[in-house]
Amino acid sequence: MKNGMIFFVGVATGLLLASRAGRRAAAALSAKAQHAWSDPNLQKVISQTEQAAKDAAAVAQSKVEALVDQASAAVDTARESDAD
Repeated sequence: MKNGMIFFVGVATGLLLASRAGRRAAAALSAKAQHAWSDPNLQKVISQTEQAAKDAAAVAQSKVEALVDQASAAVDTARESDAD
């Protein structure tokens, strides 16, 4: 019984210390992340990346539209040849 009580006290103490240290580490990490996010250089890179993604999406959309048009034309041609 004594060993069980010592174990319980040890676990409780460990959890208490770990949770305090964990909260401090989380707060420090959050502050660093906030500082990094507000960095003007990072915001510039994010803006450039967003623009590059928009440009790539526009190119991909035009290519897909061309492929859909080709497929549609091929289906129409196949239907016409089957009808004959």
